[in-house]
Amino acid sequence: MAISFTISYTFTPGTTISSSQVNTNFSDEANVWIGLEALTKSFAALRVDATPTTSTDVAIKSYVDKLNAYRRPNLQFGSITTVAVESGLDGTSGDIPLLFPDGTLRTETSTTRTTFDITRNAVLVTSGAQSGLTGATSEATNTWYALYGCKVTDSSTLWVTVGSTVLPIRANFSTLNTAYGTNGWVYLGLIRNGDGASATGDILAFTQVGHMSLFQNVSADAGTASGRGLRLAVGTSATSLTYTYSAGTSGAVIPNNIGHAYWTGTVALGSSGVMGMSNAGGTYNYLNVSGQSTTSIFPLWAVASDGLILTGPAASNYSIRLSGYIDNVLGVGANPIL
Repeated sequence: MAISFTISYTFTPGTTISSSQVNTNFSDEANVWIGLEALTKSFAALRVDATPTTSTDVAIKSYVDKLNAYRRPNLQFGSITTVAVESGLDGTSGDIPLLFPDGTLRTETSTTRTTFDITRNAVLVTSGAQSGLTGATSEATNTWYALYGCKVTDSSTLWVTVGSTVLPIRANFSTLNTAYGTNGWVYLGLIRNGDGASATGDILAFTQVGHMSLFQNVSADAGTASGRGLRLAVGTSATSLTYTYSAGTSGAVIPNNIGHAYWTGTVALGSSGVMGMSNAGGTYNYLNVSGQSTTSIFPLWAVASDGLILTGPAASNYSIRLSGYIDNVLGVGANPIL
């Protein structure tokens, strides 16, 4: 807020002044306060000139309204090579607003820039700006990718969706800042390329709602029934199968930022008997089921880092899948300010 404070007369020591001059200066000062009163509506609504840019700036109403009205867009499966970003959250069809950690809101309408395409590389400058894998990396099979909304560096309005194997954990913040700029990126979610079974190079079909994702792809294992999600372990003609948790992005692993797993245990019993499901350490049981020599699928929400073990009678066939998960970084809120 700029205030212009001028007075009509200035005096030096020994100067004779008139009452009219003094009165005029009083009027000048009174006018400043009258003007301030008009600007602030009796100080009930202090007005400022612009959107805040530093930590000590006052937040204007339109800025606060924007924060309150915002919801982070969900990722949406498009095809085995593409993932879209939810649009229309501002009430306008085709708009994809993205709120960055510095409080700037960029609204995109271009699917070339926002729909992630795993077959190409991202371009972060206006000329040729497009979504894709970060840097000069190529698509890898059976790999997790974190998707980020990243500012186009030479624009104040454009952003693109970038896929990277650098996960959104605190140890990687400096790496992400170097790659995309401080306040230049927002984490949107995870995708998996490859099911660990029959489709090792396809983005798995999924639905994402806030911090929860469920896989919708279907793949089959020899000797067991079809299942949804990422196959982490498979075994045949055995009495048990164990998946021991391992964090990472490549292979039969679970990213560090996944807190809870939606496990699916598939068991084709070799004979009549009892099928069991417990954590990988075997310290506690999730369930025990008496069954016949048929295939059964058992879903379970549990801590991801606990892993899983399936047990059954001799000559049973097993598979352990990650069929969904809860992403700790996305939490339950609108915009993860990392």
